[in-house]
Amino acid sequence: MAEPTITAIKAAFLRVEIRQLETPLEPSTHWRAHGPKPGPESREGRPLLSDKAVQDLVAKVNDKIKQHNRLVFSTQSQRHVAEQIESLLWARTSAAAEHVELDTLAIRKDADLEDSAVIAALPHDYADLHIHPDHDAARNEEGGDGREGKKDAEERYTRLRGELVTLSRQRDALKARLARYQHLQEMTEPLRDPQENVQPNLVTKHGKLAKELDRTRVILLRIAAQLRGEEQPKQRTKRRRREVVPRPPPQTDQEKLGQVLGWART
Repeated sequence: MAEPTITAIKAAFLRVEIRQLETPLEPSTHWRAHGPKPGPESREGRPLLSDKAVQDLVAKVNDKIKQHNRLVFSTQSQRHVAEQIESLLWARTSAAAEHVELDTLAIRKDADLEDSAVIAALPHDYADLHIHPDHDAARNEEGGDGREGKKDAEERYTRLRGELVTLSRQRDALKARLARYQHLQEMTEPLRDPQENVQPNLVTKHGKLAKELDRTRVILLRIAAQLRGEEQPKQRTKRRRREVVPRPPPQTDQEKLGQVLGWART
């Protein structure tokens, strides 16, 4: 199914609105409650409106409205108005498209101008800000006002870009300084509570670390004593073995050779 055209959509909208205008009128509830009551005469002596008179008057007004709508809001008139709306819409859209193409910028519309990379990528000159090659020619054709407006825009762009670049550099420097300070803060975090983190690690006369060092010193002395106690029996055993086992007499070369060859002593 093909999508409806703009003319068809606008014609349907007009029919709905005209149908609402053709809705029969009725006296409101507020008017019936607070309006004049039916009766022979009012307090001023004038006759009051009866319900029938009110209904007849409303019926005549509704007939007049229907006649007016048939004459003014005919089918041909509705179609003509819908076509005019479509023509105006397309003309406005085409003009806007041409204007947008001429004013197309080198930066995106949703670019984050708080980002340092985006700020650094901004064109240095105002002439490089617009991509379309005919942008300058179109502005020059506008006359004196166009040239003055272009000059003001160039000065304003140069000034704002310079301020933006300066602020971006200052912010980057502040970010670097903040990162350095945060690193120093992390390094000095153990010193934040000296009573809990620093004092226990200092060697004082009655501190915890001094007690641990004394305990370690005692353990080392015990180990050294045990090692010395084990070395003394070993040395005594070696001495006894040397004393009990006699050394063989020295042999001559001939005896050593005969022992190797298995000669027996004669």
